[in-house]
Amino acid sequence: MEFEYNLLTSLSSLVFSIVIVIFGRKLLFKLPKLKETYVHNKQENHRKLQSKRDKYSGRLSSSNKIALATNVVFFIGILPFFITFESQSVGTIALHSFLILMVYDFCYYLTHRFLFHGQGYFRKVHGIHHQARTRVSSVDSLLLHPLEVFIGIALFFTVIAVLSLLLSSPFQVATIVITTLIYTQINQINHTRIDLDGCGFPYNLLNWIARSHDAHHITMHKGNYATITLLYDWLFGTLEPVDQPEQLAATAATPASEENSKIAHGVTAA
Repeated sequence: MEFEYNLLTSLSSLVFSIVIVIFGRKLLFKLPKLKETYVHNKQENHRKLQSKRDKYSGRLSSSNKIALATNVVFFIGILPFFITFESQSVGTIALHSFLILMVYDFCYYLTHRFLFHGQGYFRKVHGIHHQARTRVSSVDSLLLHPLEVFIGIALFFTVIAVLSLLLSSPFQVATIVITTLIYTQINQINHTRIDLDGCGFPYNLLNWIARSHDAHHITMHKGNYATITLLYDWLFGTLEPVDQPEQLAATAATPASEENSKIAHGVTAA
């Protein structure tokens, strides 16, 4: 299949992804447990922004600007060559989505472990993100050096382009939407304060995902370098357990308030 410039298809994948996130969050946050988590993160974000203003000042704005610029370049200048509306089987879309995510996760694992946690300049770059210590909350996903923002996003986009070239075929728009959603939302979950112990599935899974990455934030010497799954950490011996003593202490120091639960369940003071 030939590669052609399809701007409309590329922008359509972006619009689909944004719409799904917006409406998906509206629906999911109607669930009391998830709404309680949202309220607690909002409370933690406010506390951090007030008590550690010098740490977060300017970082959030710069992260958003770099992320926006990188996405604009990709969705307008690069992705249009590697995306199509042409029909593909469900099996092909699923296989391509799996391939993109697992290859990206492997590349990110290597980048995270050996570049950002190696010795030299990029360790200092990544050190800004590690100013966010356990327990992280949603605002910490933006506590980043501009260079790290660019590298993280560009790596995902590069994997898509390279795999498309190797397969000699553009990806179906559904593949790009699926992988973009999983990539962005797991990254957000990784940096969300989730305390849903004993609530059953799927809450215990969300707990484990978030606390696994939170364990990485205990110090600059912890594992759990991958971002989509922890498969590569398991394979290469860098898997960290969850609920380590530092995490438990931080949880006890900043517990979710009873008021959060009341807000989430729609209970107001008389």
